[in-house]
Parts: sequence; structure tokens; C-alpha cells
Amino acid sequence: MTYEEAVQRMSHSAGVVKLICGVANNAAWLSMLDGYDHARQCRTYRHHVKRAFKAAVESFHAYERQLLYNRENRMFHLADMTPAIRKKYGDITDREYYDFWAATGSVAYQKTKPLLSSLWNKYRKSLEKEHVSDAEHVAWVLVADASLGLACGMFERCLRDCEYDEKLPRALLDRVFGQFSLLPTARLWRKALIALSPDAEAKKPSGSDGHNIELGLVQLRDAWMDPTLLYTSTMDTVEEYSEVFRTKGEQKKSLREIADAKNLIEKEL
Repeated sequence: MTYEEAVQRMSHSAGVVKLICGVANNAAWLSMLDGYDHARQCRTYRHHVKRAFKAAVESFHAYERQLLYNRENRMFHLADMTPAIRKKYGDITDREYYDFWAATGSVAYQKTKPLLSSLWNKYRKSLEKEHVSDAEHVAWVLVADASLGLACGMFERCLRDCEYDEKLPRALLDRVFGQFSLLPTARLWRKALIALSPDAEAKKPSGSDGHNIELGLVQLRDAWMDPTLLYTSTMDTVEEYSEVFRTKGEQKKSLREIADAKNLIEKEL
């Protein structure tokens, strides 16, 4: 593989990683915010529990800062773009470009909110059967835990696919794209969940409850990994964020490119 080929393959991989993580990571963040709001309504939310949740939230903000201000392998620094790509966008800041990318997760979150609510209800029923305190609030914390786990799983699968499809060393992919992993945040969230409600962690659902929850997790995973959701979320965001583009023509061109990529993927499935 020549240097030029390697650069091209890494560039393509970067596009795939940003597409997947733009949806999954930022949808998981919104699920975290839901869970955080409900955690604060629990009777056990005080002292070390409060600190544990704040640590998890701060971990996500640290992840954002790393993506924005990394000194190497920068993914959201407009000055690093090739002239052909940079000319798509108007006079915007790196932060505005990052927010535009993150908004794809918001669209996906809204599109799959019924699945998240359904999963919450399944968790709630199981917790109530086990007489877990504040079951309706703890259930949302569990939904956020599941969302973070899903985002981490999608990131891992994405890197495996890039390694296989692009024939790139895994160590290189980890070094360049590891900054997109939410694993540190997911671990801290799980720690906060256990501190908030040890019973919710200890009393694992079984029987029909366990089956229903597993089904809900599979439905959410399939929805978030659906190429149609990934591309339509991106297209909806492009349509909504017209201000980030240099001209209306550049916005329409981006929409056509995304639509073409979506159609190509759907034909291959």
C-alpha cells in the first residue's frame, strides 16, 4: 500500500467513524441527560452518588474537549480540511462545525425515542417487581446505561469494519480514532448507577422480563445501526443547519452526496 493509498483509506475511515459516532455517541449523550435528570429525583442522590454522576457527565465533556482541541489527529479543525472540502462551509468556527456534527445524534434520538421509552417501560416493570426504590427514575438511568453500551459497541464494530474493509492496522485506527470512544464515560456511568441503586444492578431481570428487555435492546441496536437512520439523520441535519454552508448550492450538493451514498448502501444490503 502506497502512502497516498493509506491516506485515502484513512480519510474514508474518518468519514465512516464520524457518521457512526455522530449518531450513536450524541444520541447516547441525550439519553444520559434524561437519566441524569431522573437520577437527581431519586432519594439516594446525594454525597458520593451525586459526585459519581457528575464525574460521568464531566467525562463526556472531557471527550468533547478532546475532539475539539486535540493537537494531533484533529477531526473538527476547519483549517485542516482540503480546499475542496473547506469551501463547502461558510465563516464558521470549529465549535459550530462540531455542533453541526453532533446534531445528527439529536435527530436520531428523536426518531428512536419511542424505542427508548419502550425500553424504559420494560426496565421499570422489572424493577417494580423486585421492589427497587424509585423504579421509574432508575429505569431511565438504565436506559442511558444501555445507550452508552450501544454507542461503545457501534464504535468497536466500526473500527473492526475499517480494519477489514480498508486493510488498515488496528493499532493505527485506535491511535487516530480512539478519541471517539465513550468507554470511559460508560464505565463512570455504570459506577454511578450502582451507587445510586445497588439493587438495580444486583437483581438482574429474568424470565419474560429479561427476554423483553433483551428484545428492546436488540430493537434499539438495530435502529441505531440502520443505514437509513444514519443517512436520513445526517440529511435532516444538513437541511436544518443551512447557516454552516457557504451557499445554498453547497448545501444542496451535500444533500445529493448523502442521498447517493444512502442509495448505494441500500442497494448493497
